[in-house]
Amino acid sequence: MPTTEFAFRELSGLLGKKYRPQDIRDNISMLGVDIECINEEKVVMEVFPNRPDLLGVEGFARALKGILGIENGLPSYEADSSGVKLYVDPSVRKVRPCICAGIVRQVSLDGGRLVSLMNIQEKLHITHGRNRKKVAIGVHDMSKVEGPFLYTAVKPSDISFVPLDMDEKMDLAAVLERHPKGREYAWTLEGMEKYPIILDKNRNVLSFPPVINGNLTRVSESTKDILIDVTGTDQKAVSQALNILVTAILDRGGKAYTVEILDK
Repeated sequence: MPTTEFAFRELSGLLGKKYRPQDIRDNISMLGVDIECINEEKVVMEVFPNRPDLLGVEGFARALKGILGIENGLPSYEADSSGVKLYVDPSVRKVRPCICAGIVRQVSLDGGRLVSLMNIQEKLHITHGRNRKKVAIGVHDMSKVEGPFLYTAVKPSDISFVPLDMDEKMDLAAVLERHPKGREYAWTLEGMEKYPIILDKNRNVLSFPPVINGNLTRVSESTKDILIDVTGTDQKAVSQALNILVTAILDRGGKAYTVEILDK
């Protein structure tokens, strides 16, 4: 089972009430997780694969609220239409066929919230996403790009961009050969003649899934509007990952909007 860890203080803040570690320990078994450690500093636990929503502190706090009687019943989340469209080119259907996307506006990512977002993203990649092969998530600063967006497949030398943590343009083949994440996840595209890519209206590269995002849309503590793309090989798993990530953000504030997925 996957192991996750977060700060006890952060958990208490999301619960909205002050609890002792023992109070949590006495009730936590009802969530079907295996506690390895819980004290005033941290919570470390193993999570069953059928509960990926518990991998992040937001989802764990949400579930614990029901057990503790803080909030009863299923939480309700609303999403308005953004008017943003994402077109799917037929070329990508044989490469990495599944995609969904969403937008969360008016977010606050300071005070450790950005780190929390990145942590749950990576936990989902490793577990729910089968090391990004089944599901991969891209999180982008919406202010840097403009819709409509295009999900397509291109030859490795057709497009160049500056990937995260680099300062030079690379084509897709170079990313797989020279970027640390490219070398780590090149196996997910083994045997492919074309690679998936997500572009904006001006052909700026948002993401080279499931490998790396473009540096252009890097999210920072000052980011206010987030675009999330989730790609993969199983539509249900892709949709679940988007829901988990969006609701985790909403639990800390913000407003959700849908993105319309259309065939090109």
